[in-house]
Amino acid sequence: DATEKLLTGENYTIDCSKGSTGLVYPGVSKIERTSVNIDNIPKTKTEIKLILGDPDAALSMSGLPVAGVGLVRQEFVVANHIGVHPKAVLHPELVSPEDQEIIDERAKNDASPKAWFIRRLSEGIGSIAAAFYPRPVIVRLGDFKSNEYRRLVGGENFEPEEENPMIGFRGASRYLSPEFKDAFELECEALSHVRNKMGLTNVELMVPFCRTPEEGKKVMSILNANGLQKGKDGLKVWVMCELPSNIFGIDEFAKVFDGFSIGSNDLTQLVLGVDRDSGLLAELFDEDNTAVKQAITQAIEGAHRNGKEVGLCGQAPSDKPHFAGFLVDLGIDSISLTPDSVMQAIEIVSKAEHKEALAKEIEEAFTSHDAMRAKPSAPIKA
Repeated sequence: DATEKLLTGENYTIDCSKGSTGLVYPGVSKIERTSVNIDNIPKTKTEIKLILGDPDAALSMSGLPVAGVGLVRQEFVVANHIGVHPKAVLHPELVSPEDQEIIDERAKNDASPKAWFIRRLSEGIGSIAAAFYPRPVIVRLGDFKSNEYRRLVGGENFEPEEENPMIGFRGASRYLSPEFKDAFELECEALSHVRNKMGLTNVELMVPFCRTPEEGKKVMSILNANGLQKGKDGLKVWVMCELPSNIFGIDEFAKVFDGFSIGSNDLTQLVLGVDRDSGLLAELFDEDNTAVKQAITQAIEGAHRNGKEVGLCGQAPSDKPHFAGFLVDLGIDSISLTPDSVMQAIEIVSKAEHKEALAKEIEEAFTSHDAMRAKPSAPIKA
C-alpha cells in the first residue's frame, strides 16, 4: 500500500537493516555511522554471542566478532517465513476454505503443504547455521504462546483461548501434548534435515519453558525418535533456565541437558510475579532486582557445580555495565545479545573482566604479603 500512503514530493527514510522487514520513516532521518577497527576489538574470556530470528539478516551479521549464535528464535522464522500454523498443513480437513486457499497458494510449488512447511523452516534455520558455520548456532525449539499461534494462518482452529498464555500451553508441555505432538514432530523433521541432510552439525537445540526434569526426558525421547539424538555427531541439547523450578532443581536438570541458558525476561517475570506483557506493571519489571540477581547467581553456581556451561540471553549486560560486571564476577560462560548491542557489550565485558583480574591480583598480593609477615623469623644462633 506504499503508493497510497506515501506522497509524491515528500521525503522518507527507508531502513533495510532488519533483514526481510523494511521500515519507512517520514522525513530525512539523521543517520549516525560508527566505524570500528577490528584489530582494536578486545578479546574476552566470556563468549559474546548473538540473538537472531531473521535468516535474511544472518549473512550480514556473521561478520561480527562473536562466538556464534546463542539463541535462534525459531518461532520468528515460522511467523515471518511461513506464517501458517503447523497443524494446518497436517490437518487440512479442519482448516477453513479461505485459509486453505492461502496455504495452497504458498505451497503450490511443493509436493504438499507439509513438504513446503518443512522446506521453508529448514531453509530458514539452515541459512543462519550456514552463515556462522562452524561456530555453534543454538536453535530454541518453538516458543510461541497460544495467543501468538492463533495469529498464524489456520491458528484459530487449533489453539485454545487462555486467560494467561504466558504461563500456559507453551514449551515442553506443548510438545508432549497429544494435541500438538505431531506438529512438534514436523519441527523436528525440519531440524533433522538441517543437521543430517544439509550437514550443518553446528546446529544445537534448546528446550524452552521446561517445568520439570521429567518433561525434559520425555522431550529427549521425541527428539531421539526423530533423528535428533543427543551426543550424535556432537549434538548438544540445552534448556532455557527461566523458571524457578529450573534453578531449585538444577542438579536434576543437569542430568538431562548439556547446558543452561538463562532467559532473563521470563525469569524476571516469574521471580517478581510481573506479567511482562502488562503495561500497568512495566515499572516493576527489573532484571537488576536483588531477588532476580540472587536467582541468576544460584543458576550459574548450580550449572558450574554440575560441570555444565551456562549463558544468559538478554539486553541487561549491554544496557547496564554494572550488570555485566555482576555476570563476569560469577564466571558466566557466555552472553547473547541482539546484533546492535554486540560492540558495546564487548567493551563493557572486557572492562569488567579487567577489573576482576585486577581485583584478584591485588587480593593475591595482599594475601602473599600477610603470609610473609606472619611467617616467623629463623632463630639466631649464639
